[in-house]
Amino acid sequence: MGIVCELYRMSDSEIGKLEKLSYDDAEEFLDENYASIDGKYHKQNDTVFSMDKGWGITSFLLQQFDNSEDKVLNSLNQRFIKSDVTRRINSILKSVEIEDLIPYYDKTKLLENGMYGAKRDFTWDYIDKYHLRLYKLAFERASELNHGITLNYH
Repeated sequence: MGIVCELYRMSDSEIGKLEKLSYDDAEEFLDENYASIDGKYHKQNDTVFSMDKGWGITSFLLQQFDNSEDKVLNSLNQRFIKSDVTRRINSILKSVEIEDLIPYYDKTKLLENGMYGAKRDFTWDYIDKYHLRLYKLAFERASELNHGITLNYH
């Protein structure tokens, strides 16, 4: 069993409400309404994008790949990402292919930075199919609807 990372597509106003809550209250709301398969807003690959153990490696590789002036992909470390930043992230992710990330893979660096899943060995196909594609899909869907992304780990 490991930590799952889920990306939740939601409006900026909903993100604003969550930002005002305590961490525990926001967590409870997300768990009940998004993480739970019976949740009010749980729609897999529409409002909820679930990734298992390889999400940390993928996020780290994307951030290493980022050559934007302000390193916007570092926003993948934030819990709440509003629509303006989501659109900027999407514009970068649209052009990223798994081959672009391979040169940035350095297991020692992953371990030194405490990246979740770094001790495991994964195939590039696994990282591509179950993580990179979900990051891309989540940010694309959110951008299309002028929504943001909330990250939740459990």
